[in-house]
Amino acid sequence: MARPGTGRVIAAGVTATAALLALIHLPPHIQPSPPRTTPSASTADTTELARLATDYLQQRADMLTAARPTVEAASGSLRATPAMAARARSELTALAEKGRQYEGVDGGYTRARVDVEVTGADVTDRTATLRLTDHTRLYFSSTPQQTEGDAPDCEESALPRTMTFARGADGGWLLSSDRAEVTGGPLPTTEVAEVIHAGGHPAH
Repeated sequence: MARPGTGRVIAAGVTATAALLALIHLPPHIQPSPPRTTPSASTADTTELARLATDYLQQRADMLTAARPTVEAASGSLRATPAMAARARSELTALAEKGRQYEGVDGGYTRARVDVEVTGADVTDRTATLRLTDHTRLYFSSTPQQTEGDAPDCEESALPRTMTFARGADGGWLLSSDRAEVTGGPLPTTEVAEVIHAGGHPAH
């Protein structure tokens, strides 16, 4: 938008052509600013952001399983800002504890699989926002032969999320925030705010 200078006065009777010529010959310090455009995400950026998001969500899901890594190993491999790294370590610890409680109730989960569906991305030079759906499967410890009737072999969830990223000193992306968009009903097992009741996790 134009930022008018103190000496810029246009009389009421000036024609449109004269006004245009006056605008062209304005001094540089009061020339109108160029329009600002919203940058779009490149394919390379979107692919890298999706990979980082999948790695982070897979780490969270893995902490619920019998094959969980240590919290130190999981948090140490995470590319995140200092504030997000501290939050992630706390949540990974809580998820590992939740997984151990489930094991004590009914055997817990043996493994996890996370797939990410990207629904939108906005990228600038220094920051990025990724909107996605987190599709997670947590596989029960029981075998198909041990289940009754048509009971599923895994617990599935699909949760919209918004993640933001910041450029690190090396030019790579760092996860800076993660917000799950929960609209109602029970939270997925992968969310640490879920309260573990005496009956254990959702029925198989």
